[in-house]
This record gives sequence, C-alpha cells and structure tokens, in this order.
Amino acid sequence: MTLLSDVVVILGSAFVSSLLAQRLRIPNIIGFIIAGALIGPYAFHLIEAGEEVHFFAELGVILLLFAIGLEFSPAHLARLRRIALLGGSLQILLTMLLVSLAAYGAFKLSFPVSIFVGAYVALSSTAIVLTLLQERGELETPHGRASLGILLFQDLAVVPLILLVPLLAGELRLDEGLWLVAAKSGLLLGGAYVLGRWVLGFFMDFVARTRNRELFLLATLTFCFSVALAAYLAGLSLSLGAFLAGFILARSPYHHQIAANILPFKDLLICVFFVSVGMLFDVRFFLQNFLFIVGASLLVFCLKSGLIFSLLRFLLGYPVHVAFLVGVSLFQVGEFSFVLAKEALARQLITASHFQLLSSVSIFTMLLTPLVIELARQKLPRKVDEKACPLVPENHFIIVGLGVTGQALRTAAKKVGIPYVIIEMNPETVRREKAKGEPIVFGDATFDYILRQAGLEKARALAITIPDSKAARAIVNVAKGIKPDLYILARTKFVAEMPLLLKLGADEVVPDELVTALSMFARMLRLYMVPEEEIQRYLEEFTRRHYQLFVPPE
Repeated sequence: MTLLSDVVVILGSAFVSSLLAQRLRIPNIIGFIIAGALIGPYAFHLIEAGEEVHFFAELGVILLLFAIGLEFSPAHLARLRRIALLGGSLQILLTMLLVSLAAYGAFKLSFPVSIFVGAYVALSSTAIVLTLLQERGELETPHGRASLGILLFQDLAVVPLILLVPLLAGELRLDEGLWLVAAKSGLLLGGAYVLGRWVLGFFMDFVARTRNRELFLLATLTFCFSVALAAYLAGLSLSLGAFLAGFILARSPYHHQIAANILPFKDLLICVFFVSVGMLFDVRFFLQNFLFIVGASLLVFCLKSGLIFSLLRFLLGYPVHVAFLVGVSLFQVGEFSFVLAKEALARQLITASHFQLLSSVSIFTMLLTPLVIELARQKLPRKVDEKACPLVPENHFIIVGLGVTGQALRTAAKKVGIPYVIIEMNPETVRREKAKGEPIVFGDATFDYILRQAGLEKARALAITIPDSKAARAIVNVAKGIKPDLYILARTKFVAEMPLLLKLGADEVVPDELVTALSMFARMLRLYMVPEEEIQRYLEEFTRRHYQLFVPPE
C-alpha cells in the first residue's frame, strides 16, 4: 500500500500544482518540480517508496523518446546529421573544456573532479526541451530540429561519459569496457535494422488486422520496452533505445495510431518524472547557498547559451534567431547529468556536498528553462515564420472511413477539385491507397491526435461516413473540442440517433433509415409515372419536415 499512497500523493500534488500554474500562467513543468520539492525527502517527506517513483519517472522518459522517435523517419535524421555530429560533438567537447578550466582555475577543484563537472554541465535536458517543443508543435521548425539534433548526440554521449567517471576515479579498464560497449551497440543496431526491415512490418500488419485496440497497444508497448531494455543491456541509455524503437516504427503506416495510443501514458509518466526531479531539490541547502547557486547557474547560462549560439551561427550558418532560440533552450543541466553524478558519488569521485550543489544548479536551471524560452520568444522579431511547412492542405475536408460512402465523397471531391484527407482503420486499405498516392492516415478518429494529423485545425469540414454511431458521437465531440467552427456531416444508422449527434455539434446528420425511405419513395413515384420535378419537390419537402422534428429551433 506504500506505493499506492505515494502515487496518490504524487498525482494529487501534480494536479494542485498544475492548477496553480495555469492560474499563474506559468508552465506546468515548473509546478511539477516545485510539487516534487515540497513532497520530497528535503521538505514534508510525504514519499516513502522513492526508488519505485524514480522507476515510473524513467518510464516517462522512455515513452517521451519513443514518441519523438515515431515522428522521425530516416529522411528526418539524415537532415539532422550535420547538426548532430558536428554541432553536438563540438558543444559537448567545448563545454567540458571551458567548464573544466573554470572549475580548476576559479574554484580550485582537482583535475579529475573539474573534468567531471565539465561533463556534468555539458548535458542538457532532453525531457524538458522536447516536451516544450512538442507542446508548441515546433519539432519540425528549424530551431526544433537543431535542438533535437544536439540533444540526440548528447544522449549518445551519455555512454562514454559514464565510462569516463570510473576512469577519473582511477578504477576503469578503458580498453575492455569500451570495446565491449562498442560490440554490444553494433549488435543492437544491426538487430534493430533487421527487425525493422524484414520482421516488424509483417508483425504490425498482423496486429492491425485484428482491429483490437488493446492488442495494438500491448504490441506497441512491448516492442518499445523490449528495444529499450536491449539498449540498456548493450550499455546504452534506456531512452536512446526507446528512441530507436520509435524510429523503427516511424516507417510503419500505423505510426500515427501508435503515437495516439501511447500519448496518455507518456503525459502521465512525464508528470511523474518532473515531480521526481523536484524530489531531489533540497530547499534548505539551496537557501543556505543561494548566492553561489544562482551565480553558478548564471555562469552556466552564459557559457552554454553563448557557445551553442556561436556554433550554430558562425560555424553551421544558422540564422540569428534560430541560433538564439537553440542557445537559450539548451542552457540547462539535464536529467542524464544526475546519472553521472550518482555514479561519481558511488565511486567517491565527488562528495555528498558536491552532489547536492550540482543537483541544485541542475534543478534551478531546469526551473528557469520554460520562463527563459518564453521571454526569448517575446524579444524575438515576429517577421520570421518559424512554423514548419504544412503537411496537409488548408481549407480541405476530412473523410472518416473509406467504405462505399467515403469513396463516393472522395470521387465527388476529385471531380470538383476539393482537397481532402482520409482517415481509415483498415490496414490493407491504407496500404493500397498510400501506394496510389492518396492522402490517407491510418488511425482511430476518436483520438484527437489522429484528427490533428489529418489537419483538423486547418480543415473546413469533416464527413463521418462510418456506420458506428458510438464512434461517430465520440468523433463529433472531440472534433468540436478542437475546432468549434468546423462543419460536421455525420452518418448514422437510425433516425432516433439524430438528436444526440446534433446536440453534440454535428451540423447535419444523414440516417441510413431516411436515405432508404427517400430512395424507395422516389422509386415508387417513378413507377407510377410521376414527373421528375414533382418527385424532387416531394423529396425536398419530406426531408425538410423530417429534419424539423429533430433540429432545435434557433
């Protein structure tokens, strides 16, 4: 019951802090970290099962990197290779060099400890920066891609930096450890390539054909955690393995539905992650060393932001505003630095006082990150549009379901030149239509993520052609929540289901019963040689009277 009570405390404190953060108009992340500091061992000590909480936090980072991996195909990573390999490597090496010199010269630390402090400061927070970019939909902007490239290289660098700790402590057999990690890493990457190229496609096709949402989710999570575990056993980080799992699945036509399935879990566990980070924050130690911690944080901000800006602007040729945004986004000391610090503390490379001081600087810079980024945005000129190019047309309409009705709507749209995007749950249909070049998304339209991937915010209308009335109600409700002025045309089986759909926000509802009745009515009148003009007048009058029974008066 201890773990359950801790979960209640964490979620309750996160809820209250998020509510206050919304009222105060500050990012939720700050509220989560403050909540963690208050319930942690250095304040009210409301948490007993600390290790279990950190386990859930680690799951949150895994799902975050998995979700990021889903959004990046090989073409995306090919575009990032220059910023990752050149910008990322130079950022880490130069940060380590400058911070080590400062620690050795100004703070009189020993040479090994100074090198360690440089490595500690060099890493930024993947979880915070990517969460903020995802919330704003900016992963595909120039500064979003540049930030991701540097962060990915930093994640790769965690392994050699962890190997560096025992070397600095005088305990490492460098050649043996490095070759072993290299061999395991090569085996992991080779296995992942084979899996993604020849095995995974058949497996995901099999799961998708079942049309079972729970089975699809289980298959996704099993694959994600399996690859993350394999990466960990190879000596890499869990989060890097999770990114690799997402990257493999990004080539699948089902990646939108996969992302929609794991989003609720990711958001919940990321909340736990930031609360757990706050639990490491010793408020009393911070107050006792307030000026030193603030001064050290300011020094870190100036050094890392200035260095990253200079690399992007003068070496890689990025525009000033992009280099500036990336610099202020990556100034903080990240969560993987805690891994280094714990390793160094265990090997007695640093003292407990050093650990708390470094942790305080890290958490303080994390707390400042959302505020600094928001302030930087306000100061930037508005003349440059940082949004990525749209992946879907504007003023289009969305067709949910590509059955007989959906195909008829598509044909009509093609004839008059109206842009459209299709959402379909049948994997064979999606594969066939994609091969023809059709704008089609695999997924369940009851998820807001899937509707957004079809460009709902830019759409003019939504046509729900599936015969599932329950799903139609859910889609109408979600779609109106995203875009209240969206025109929605919905299909339903029975006339009795019309009022609820109209109440939820559908603009027009076409019941199959009414369509059948009108068709039979028209055919009977034609049998008795009634003129076509009269038939059309009767049909319009019949339809109008029928709708007046259900549409509420304005």
